[in-house]
Amino acid sequence: MPAIHSSRAPKVSVVIPVHNGAEFLGRCLESVFASDYPEFEVIVVDDASADESASIAAEFPVRLIRSAQRRGAAAARNMGAETTRGEILFFLDADILIQRGTLRSIAAEFAHDPGVSALFGSYGTRTIPTNFFSRYKNLVHYFTHQNSSVEASTFCSGFGAIRREAFEQVRGFDPEFRYLEDIELGYRMKRAGVRIRLCKELQFTHCKRYSFLSLIRSDVAGRAIPWTRLMLDRGVFRNDLNTRWNNVLSVPVAFLLLLCPVFFRHGWLAAGLSVLFLVLNAKFLGLTYREGGPRFALSSSLMCWFSYLYSGLGVAAGAIGHGCWRTRAFLRPAARVIDA
Repeated sequence: MPAIHSSRAPKVSVVIPVHNGAEFLGRCLESVFASDYPEFEVIVVDDASADESASIAAEFPVRLIRSAQRRGAAAARNMGAETTRGEILFFLDADILIQRGTLRSIAAEFAHDPGVSALFGSYGTRTIPTNFFSRYKNLVHYFTHQNSSVEASTFCSGFGAIRREAFEQVRGFDPEFRYLEDIELGYRMKRAGVRIRLCKELQFTHCKRYSFLSLIRSDVAGRAIPWTRLMLDRGVFRNDLNTRWNNVLSVPVAFLLLLCPVFFRHGWLAAGLSVLFLVLNAKFLGLTYREGGPRFALSSSLMCWFSYLYSGLGVAAGAIGHGCWRTRAFLRPAARVIDA
């Protein structure tokens, strides 16, 4: 990858939306200002936080924008982008830590391939919170990114960069989306002919703390339901990210395992399904063993099985919701004719 010299280095505008993110915002900003890249600016958009987020941001040489009412991450990112001066917009979540060379690597990647207009990286294997659910979810993210296609059709706004002209071409994030606004943006960019690259070597440290309930809530309400509706609405289906064939097949296998004790009395069937489930998820579970040892891997195996159960229910709910929306949209014109 070619070096970037400061005399011709493009300015990188780092846009950080935050809502009640005081716990890690300071560490996030410290990591940004420790960058070895000379040409960057930082814009923090405080989305009506009730904690000390704005005060923490004010301790750094940032441009601070404050919203009087909560508008959501998509709108906050758009607000921040409107005030930027850089050729490259780098969207970063307030609970993400970057490396010293991250901004330089982003600029170099764009310089190396002018045909790429957007890119995002990967979570690293380590996370700041050390409880099981945080470590498990972080490894799920890491594994998903490291085993996906580098020619992406989605985007990740937690640590994603876009050339300014491409961002303006698609008119930024859609503020109507409170979940998966980055995935939706990626679909629109792909449809507009914008090339998006997943840079697996560009890794970040996630500070998000998950509990058992918050992990389920995030996976179901924040991903399975809205992503299913979005895929059905846009007609986008890819053997990539967490919709790879082995992930899809693992859902019915997980439910059959759940039903075995009730409807199937044959122990050989349960044993066979268990082996099949382990084979389908062997690469991920092998990662959990390498990172946490046998006890962590065993717990991860159980959590992996359970996650397919509730995610499968989320997919079903998303499909039903999409069907109901399509039905209402179909019947609405007819209702207007009858009323007339």
